[in-house]
Amino acid sequence: MGYQFKRFEGIFYPTGILVLIAMLPSFLLPFVESWIVLGIFAPILMLYTIYEGEKIKIGVSRLNSPSSYFNSYILSVVLILSTFIGVPDYVAGVAIFMLLGHEFRRKSIFNIGIFTLLALIYLSFFFIVRNMSINEEFLFFLSLVGGITAALVESIEVESDKRTTLLLATSTVLLIFNIYGLYAPLNQLVYAFVFSFILGLAAMRTGVADESGLMSATLVGTLIIVFTDIRFFLILASFYIIGSFATRFRYSLKLDLGIEEPAGGARGYVNVFSNSLPALFFALNYHVIGSDIFLVSFVASIATALGDTMASEIGKTSGRVYLITNFNPVSPGESGGVSVLGELSALAGSVIVTMIAFFLSVLPATYVPVAIIAGFIGVHVDSFLGATLERMGYLTNFGVNFLATLSTIVVCYFLLL
Repeated sequence: MGYQFKRFEGIFYPTGILVLIAMLPSFLLPFVESWIVLGIFAPILMLYTIYEGEKIKIGVSRLNSPSSYFNSYILSVVLILSTFIGVPDYVAGVAIFMLLGHEFRRKSIFNIGIFTLLALIYLSFFFIVRNMSINEEFLFFLSLVGGITAALVESIEVESDKRTTLLLATSTVLLIFNIYGLYAPLNQLVYAFVFSFILGLAAMRTGVADESGLMSATLVGTLIIVFTDIRFFLILASFYIIGSFATRFRYSLKLDLGIEEPAGGARGYVNVFSNSLPALFFALNYHVIGSDIFLVSFVASIATALGDTMASEIGKTSGRVYLITNFNPVSPGESGGVSVLGELSALAGSVIVTMIAFFLSVLPATYVPVAIIAGFIGVHVDSFLGATLERMGYLTNFGVNFLATLSTIVVCYFLLL
């Protein structure tokens, strides 16, 4: 409930406009500190937090609705404040500036282009005005990574306020790579992006992924290629290609039993991230640190992902499925269920990924048994978490997948002692 006023009739919705105004003095005049800007404009920003698209409503209900600007303004203020504790000004500034792209969003490649362009404009102008030295490759790398991240957020179909997620996601990604100080040569970055995007687009057109899956796969693929090489990406891609065939294995039977994957098994961003973020983490650390444990863990995490997918998709067609914790019979498709057919499929998946890594000369022969064993154990970590925390409602299936693939580094550590 609350007082209602006539709708704001501007050319653009005021998403980020006032925040941009608040940032302009410190953006254009280096001697103006952020705290001054915040003190002058924060009351104006807060006034517009009551704006809700179709109406202006005084109250705190529906703060995370699609038409609410409350969260995005609050987070913008938090980002400005974060500059006091060491967060670079440009990280907060570019994330806020990219909010403008929310008003022009369309689909896939256009969104990547508009968000990347906005980030590039802001960063270029920021460094020029501040008279700071510019590494063009680092500049373009941050812009593209931020652009893909923002486009990914826009591709996700949710009812909540995307502006908040966009701010949080882009600022987090930019901050991470500012801390790491990582970037790639421009030609290599463009090649990695084009290659990843084309493969992701092909996956979307063939029903293997949806649009959010395309965006997330493009982001993960680009980063893996530029910080390792194309062979590492092909190992990761093998999981999605072979996994999609496993999903279609006896699909009509799964459909009759009601245990088929939704949307024909098309993978979205959650599926991509839950199975790929640990692999990306291991690849980045292998690039930075060079320790072999990250190399083996990279392969083992993907082996776990494929092994689990094959065990689940093929094993659920078996008539005899048992819960891993007590071996009581359960229905096919139950979380934590295992079967003889599923076990053989899990082992096959671990072996396939590891051998692909070996034949691509990524994984030395001495590490092949370690990756296979770690991948196979990771599948059972997945089953155990599914039979316990997921069944109790503490984890989703995607959370289970993430923790299972991440756990491979612990297994590899002990196997390599």
